[in-house]
Amino acid sequence: MFTLSNLFGVTRGERDYDIANAIHDIMSLALPSTILSHWRYGRSKEYENISRTIQRDSASIIEQAISDKKEWIKTEGRQVPENFDDSVNDRFHALLIGFAKRIMRKYEQPNRAITEITITNTKNFHEGRLDAILEYSYGYGVIDWKAYDIDQVTSNGHEKWQLLSNLLLANYRYTGNEDNWSKCIFGSVIYYTGAYIPRLPLNQDTISKVKNSRTFDHDILCGKSPRAQKPQFCPVCDTGAEACSDCRFYREDYKLASEGRFPTNYEQIRNFLVSKRYETLEERAGTHRHKFVIDIMIDKIGEESALQQLEKAGIIHRGYRVSTSSCSSGNNTTTIILTRDYDCLLFRTFIEPRQIIRIISKEDGIPLLACISERGVVNEVNRGQNHIELVVDVYHKASVKRSKQQLQNNLLPIIIIPDEINLTRRILQPMNTFHRLAANILLPAGYFDNGSSF
Repeated sequence: MFTLSNLFGVTRGERDYDIANAIHDIMSLALPSTILSHWRYGRSKEYENISRTIQRDSASIIEQAISDKKEWIKTEGRQVPENFDDSVNDRFHALLIGFAKRIMRKYEQPNRAITEITITNTKNFHEGRLDAILEYSYGYGVIDWKAYDIDQVTSNGHEKWQLLSNLLLANYRYTGNEDNWSKCIFGSVIYYTGAYIPRLPLNQDTISKVKNSRTFDHDILCGKSPRAQKPQFCPVCDTGAEACSDCRFYREDYKLASEGRFPTNYEQIRNFLVSKRYETLEERAGTHRHKFVIDIMIDKIGEESALQQLEKAGIIHRGYRVSTSSCSSGNNTTTIILTRDYDCLLFRTFIEPRQIIRIISKEDGIPLLACISERGVVNEVNRGQNHIELVVDVYHKASVKRSKQQLQNNLLPIIIIPDEINLTRRILQPMNTFHRLAANILLPAGYFDNGSSF
């Protein structure tokens, strides 16, 4: 499912990701506020008026998100896409129409909405970031925003499988078991003026496809060599989807390599790139080591006992509270300040500047690594007479605003754990480019079975 990007570094085409990122920032702030406040259950014929009202009351969120994204694009030395403002407003409005027309009409207003939540399930080697979860007293619904284009979601497209993957993570968050669907009310991908809502319960064969793909990826990341098997129907190759040429290229490339049919010059380059890929994937495992340590200890001795021992060892840190948050003007960086009083500081802090951390708001009855969290980099550690203060940089302004909604305002205990930035895809992307370029230059047209060069 994610093999081409996770293992080979294939990018998913020239999509409007700047626009999509801006819309995701808008939705992450608007859903818990203006969208929930204007929820109109069952009023399907009023969806246009509801959408316009929400968009009007979200004007400040939209304006700030567009401004922040433009600033970010410029700091990266890129050109702001043409008609950027209009495109963001148009797609946001279209997503609101799809949401009001399908979700509000069919489902009651939830108790709360949480957005951009990272869930880690170490037991099933699964981690993902969900766009939104709607919480009800009797269950939950999962929302994915399709904002990178205006095409409809199909029953065999990538978005469907991404949604199913996220539903497994949501099951784990609320029940502790990804196969427990008792509290799952619905899952939906909201696209341009519409919504895809698969019928529950899902077919077991469908769920198995997601799990098998996940297992294949995990085996590769562990240095194993599982056999790649093309299904009878592939939603990528058999539909002419965006990544079909990449999928076909690597299948043929590995087949011909195993048969020893490549010329020496290309084979040397190919072997070098493949070995570098495996080195990169091996290094990636280190970014998740501390998560497994935390989860294994919780399973063995219980959550509270494990947290006490982990805190004593300096692996996690408790007793902090989110005191303030602000946005800096110069470099598009946001700042969260965490404070801890010395009267509850039983052990010295092991947190140092430039350390990457995950700030977790510990929710009752939710696994620790499935709770609401934000990632940041420690900029300063200030020790006062009565307290210790952490100044944490978060590299998106929307993240610090979400922290006010989801970390600071809920008054739940804060737990800090070490984290790492996973740069695997960024490192693999140039390897994919060079691999394809070498094939184009060194192999004659028609070398592969389909009679064309790649």
